[in-house]
Amino acid sequence: MKHILIVEPNPSGHRAFYLSLIVQAFWEMRISLLVPSDDVAIRDHFVSRGVDTRDFSYFTPKSTIPAIVVKQAAEIVLEEGVSMVFFAYLDTYLPELLKRNEGFPCPVSGIWFHPYDLDWQYRWLPPLDKRLKQRGRVHRALRSLTDKLEIAHLFFLAADSVKKLRSVIPKIPSSCLPDPWEKRPSLGMTDARDRFGLPYDRKIFLHIGSSEKRKGLADVISVFEQMATDQHVKIPLLLRVGENSRLSPEDKTRLQGLVDKNLAHCVDGHVSEEDFIEYFSASDWILLPYRNFRYSSGILSNAIGAGKPVIAADHGLIGATVKMHSLGLLFRHRSAKDLEGKIVEALDWPQSKISTISSEDLSPDHFVGILRDEMS
Repeated sequence: MKHILIVEPNPSGHRAFYLSLIVQAFWEMRISLLVPSDDVAIRDHFVSRGVDTRDFSYFTPKSTIPAIVVKQAAEIVLEEGVSMVFFAYLDTYLPELLKRNEGFPCPVSGIWFHPYDLDWQYRWLPPLDKRLKQRGRVHRALRSLTDKLEIAHLFFLAADSVKKLRSVIPKIPSSCLPDPWEKRPSLGMTDARDRFGLPYDRKIFLHIGSSEKRKGLADVISVFEQMATDQHVKIPLLLRVGENSRLSPEDKTRLQGLVDKNLAHCVDGHVSEEDFIEYFSASDWILLPYRNFRYSSGILSNAIGAGKPVIAADHGLIGATVKMHSLGLLFRHRSAKDLEGKIVEALDWPQSKISTISSEDLSPDHFVGILRDEMS
């Protein structure tokens, strides 16, 4: 029986959900986990997916610093006779894996969520800043990969990334996985609003997930502040769900100001896996004002699974998906003024104009099946 070590020492945001699917895909193998075993989000998602944690061996991460995590994973491989390591969020650890002089003691696989490093420009682009310099190193290291590191299989969430990898290093097997929704809501809009104490007589726009800069939360705050000065607009309610620790002190104050004026309802911090999707049900629209982001979005997948329209930037894979399937409204990328215009437009947008696509291809079971088949 194959013995696989699955690595995810920092299961923040959407990562605990992916971890539960990865574990389910490798159910027939002997599984060890390098994860924080007392993490609430991991527990919730494992329970939701029917994963029995008593079947696994747990190792407590010594750190979340990538170099230390990779070193600890290598030590576990040697001590426990692990035959393969799967990095649930490979982005963080690939640079460390590629620069280790001693290589890695067994084949590695993982999901590369945001593969900027595959851009062909990094073959020649000078190191203009620290991030670009690292991307260039990763790009060149992949092109000159040695036998010290065996990459068994790479997974992406966009087909274009598979093509890019093959242009850089064709010998590494790779596949595209769907970016799955977590679950379907069990409550209708009225019941969901009743559950969370939300008003029945206002349009609700949901911004959910982390507060990192690329998610555009600061832009949303600015838009709602501006709308509050327009006497001709019936101001909707901003429903903000997720931790706000990455907001600047100024933006936190501005968000609290919206709450104080009854223009926003804020649920700051971790919400249970069960409640998470019901916030989609409680909302009229889902906001995806991402900035400078080209890849897929679990929030978009959950909106599709919940049958909710979105307002998104006309940029990257998110914008292309919304446009292709008529999933909502698009605003000019990085334009808070145009975002405001689309929110105002959405207030009177006929529901009949919102198209839906089959969400079965984005189901968690479909994700599990592809991952299992490719790794078997």
